[in-house]
Amino acid sequence: MRQRFPLLIVCISFCLAVNPACTSRVDSQSQPAVDSQGRTASRPQPEAPPEPVKPASILSENTLFTVYGRSFNVAPILGRLGAYRHFEDMERDVRPWVKGIGERHDKKGVIPALHLIYAMATPCTPKLADCLLYLEGRVPDIVGSYIEPAAKRGWMVVLDTQIGNSNPVQQVKRMIEKGYLKYENVALALDPEFHLRPGRQRPGIPIGTIKASQVNEVQQMLDDYVREQRLQKKKVLIVHQFGDSNVDDGVPFMIENKKELKVFENVEMVIDMDGLGKQAVKVVKYNKITDAKAYPFIKFRAMKIFFPNRWEKHGHYDKPPLNLDQLFGVKPARNGPKIEAKPDVLIIA
Repeated sequence: MRQRFPLLIVCISFCLAVNPACTSRVDSQSQPAVDSQGRTASRPQPEAPPEPVKPASILSENTLFTVYGRSFNVAPILGRLGAYRHFEDMERDVRPWVKGIGERHDKKGVIPALHLIYAMATPCTPKLADCLLYLEGRVPDIVGSYIEPAAKRGWMVVLDTQIGNSNPVQQVKRMIEKGYLKYENVALALDPEFHLRPGRQRPGIPIGTIKASQVNEVQQMLDDYVREQRLQKKKVLIVHQFGDSNVDDGVPFMIENKKELKVFENVEMVIDMDGLGKQAVKVVKYNKITDAKAYPFIKFRAMKIFFPNRWEKHGHYDKPPLNLDQLFGVKPARNGPKIEAKPDVLIIA
């Protein structure tokens, strides 16, 4: 084999003799860069990864007080919110509630919230395959009309879906795709009552249910979303129910396999005692539905109160509604027990 090294050495020597740039090309790989004034320039350092965000809890420090309905000045038969013309009406009405709740729930703030029926169940038609009327059909700019004005007041907005012929995951995906959940003051709620039963055309007849696995999937989506968007606050997820295996009073178990529900770091899941009735019945069901001994994952609870209104003619309200002393366990229900654990969310309709 012929030796090639002598020829290589000759080539390198020739390059160094006639072209000093050879030296700079070699040295530039090992020598620090020098600027025009002969100073050593520092090499750019790779950016450090962003510090992880630890989203703050909303409900550990506050009671959420929500007023339920379709929207301002719309269908007050559906809830108290519809009787208000605008934010100023609501602000006047909630002021004594906020004061009273604050006096009865130790060292916690009170955050008012508009509780919007975002996806309202309706009889199914060929044009409404999911049997839902979305609020955008009435309020095209939900952000500008509700979310941003509420945020300026330090209030929250709850987007409530009655699910219809959809499912919890599809509903939350829609809210994410619409951009609503990127706002720190937006919470959401699932209402299993109106989840359409197979073969039926009217949501809510009979009473609907959802699976614990579906709630867990929603929580996983929210947990991931909070982390990916680097949100500063956890997401509040309210799940309504008035039928439960721990009550077993003939009402369908509205969260099937409820004991399989999980806890997610960036989600504050709230179990709400929905449904209207007499005081004693509501308190007994609230205590059982939100019992941490039966359901160790429960940390946050809600109670929904139905008031009579002049548009409702069929007696669909509590008889009589619980007052604040009863709601926060200061006094017992009429002919019944006391609330055992104070609600973290109070909903009035």
